[in-house]
Amino acid sequence: MIPQTCCQLVALLFGIVLLLVSSTAADQTYECAIEKREDESVCMFRNVVYTTSMTGITFKAPNAKVQHVAFEDSTLDRIPAELLNAFPNLRSLSVPNANLSSVVIPAKLERLYASDNQISQVIVHQTRDTTTMLELILDSNRLHDISNLTRLAKLEILSLSGNRELPIDDTIELGRFKGMDGLRHLLLSDVGAHHLENEQEVSLPALELLDLSSNNLPPSYLSVKVFAPFKSLQILRLAYNQLRELDVLQLTKNNPQLKQIYLEGNEFPCKLLTLMLKHFKKEGIETPVANPNVRCLLGFDKEQGMCCLADSMTQRYAGPVTPRTPPVSLATSESPAENTAVRTGAGSAALGTSTVSTTTMAAPTAGGPPAKTDDGHSMASMAPLGNSWLLAGLAAVVLTLMKLNY
Repeated sequence: MIPQTCCQLVALLFGIVLLLVSSTAADQTYECAIEKREDESVCMFRNVVYTTSMTGITFKAPNAKVQHVAFEDSTLDRIPAELLNAFPNLRSLSVPNANLSSVVIPAKLERLYASDNQISQVIVHQTRDTTTMLELILDSNRLHDISNLTRLAKLEILSLSGNRELPIDDTIELGRFKGMDGLRHLLLSDVGAHHLENEQEVSLPALELLDLSSNNLPPSYLSVKVFAPFKSLQILRLAYNQLRELDVLQLTKNNPQLKQIYLEGNEFPCKLLTLMLKHFKKEGIETPVANPNVRCLLGFDKEQGMCCLADSMTQRYAGPVTPRTPPVSLATSESPAENTAVRTGAGSAALGTSTVSTTTMAAPTAGGPPAKTDDGHSMASMAPLGNSWLLAGLAAVVLTLMKLNY
């Protein structure tokens, strides 16, 4: 009898605890506080915990005019429906690092900042005719399917950097953004892309900035035709890939509005890089370097603050030469003596009357140029400059001779 009574008491106490917990959750109210952020007044929620199993949660604001809401130090499974109901005139929403698995874009919303979450689904409650979205920042999430984003026809800024599941078969197909005619900035850095395509030659007429940095774009020929439909392109970021060649003449011909191109952290041979930079300078195109004081890896030299494959290493590890088309041609119109033509990957670089081999380096071996670091950045930016590799080789020979004599 006594054990049965104890069990009944335990069950009763457990039920009371559950009732109290659910009652507490149901009665939970969060009220935001108005804070000044740049030129906007933002209503800030802090330390909010919300799961899909919770009901009766209330979100409040000091006044009914709040249009900008942000969360800090909070954990949310998803955007609470109670929040959207409480702020029907919401214009901007910031929910970074909140463990979200999905996100909602409600009617009237103009800006959404939801970086560093686990978002794999974006639910869009806007149509192409009614869309108001201007800026969408979804860095470092788990997005793969972005097809419903194309209905955001007025979107001007889209950042999908760090979404490593975004490529399909290691490829970023720029045609996936078809119809986003208002897009000015498209950021696709560090998505793990090995290839870039635009098979449908989709035009993004307003696109000014395209960021493809910190990917794995290959050493072999990158067709600049993919950029040709972007006639408004002004800034192209190709830094920290694996590029060893680039058809810069065709690039500047196809994209006459180009003003800046980022090239550091790649594996261009130094002679080729010199010619490329000369061409860009002639065309009035800037080549900014974010880390000009970086130390280059063994076997790499520096050209205008950028690490590049040393000429000696290019020739030492050169494989059989097979002509590659289309070649990179850097021709000036100043005088025949100054005309320059470069065939990268295979062929020759002609400056004046001299000819220098610029064959592509074969696969790295021990002592040769490195591949990539774990973070995807070129290891050409990590070791001292100069002839230390030669000294190391001489030291190895001396040690061997000493051992033989001994």
